[in-house]
Amino acid sequence: MRAPDVLRVFDRAAVAWGYPASLLTDNGCVYTAWHRGGSNIVEAELLARGIVFHHSRPYHPQTCGKVERFHQTLKGYLGAQEPAKDVRELQTQIDTFVAYYNEIRPHRARGRMTPLAAYQARDKARPIGPQIDLPKGTRVRRDRIDGCGAVTLRHKGTLHHIGVGRAHKHREVIMLVADLDIRILTEEGEMLRHLTLYPTKNYQAIGAHNVSTMS
Repeated sequence: MRAPDVLRVFDRAAVAWGYPASLLTDNGCVYTAWHRGGSNIVEAELLARGIVFHHSRPYHPQTCGKVERFHQTLKGYLGAQEPAKDVRELQTQIDTFVAYYNEIRPHRARGRMTPLAAYQARDKARPIGPQIDLPKGTRVRRDRIDGCGAVTLRHKGTLHHIGVGRAHKHREVIMLVADLDIRILTEEGEMLRHLTLYPTKNYQAIGAHNVSTMS
């Protein structure tokens, strides 16, 4: 399974149920590349759609406990069935279980309601984050502005310091990197700086090489 496969399944689910306000996953490489210092196609697409992305703490499956518990129930059901002869038959067994679990089986935690009835009775949380334009090939990084009002970015092996301003020190930001075109935004989507990186300069001073600036 690859990240594009995950995104296709996510989009198919959204056709049926709508896009959510946020998505929680574990730290699998098909979901996130934060541990490699970057992002993958899933993270980039969520950012473009205004969907907040959360990943669990490493080696802490309890963060995703609800879906892990669902998997336990599913495995128990499949273990009681005749072993599937092929993938198609296995998919039929899974589809049968999911329909029963969501539409027929009452849950004690929901006042004997089925999950589908509980879902339909609630208002739906939809994407409310900023929808950020991400040209193809854009790399997404999350960083924190240091005490001097700057962030760092490595380009072709050289570490560059980019001034943003002391007024924003310790603020969490999103960096969108498309070759030498750099955008630095708040998590709410406000543009703090937009510049063209000069590879020959280790420090990119505030006001230098700007495409646009918003304070």
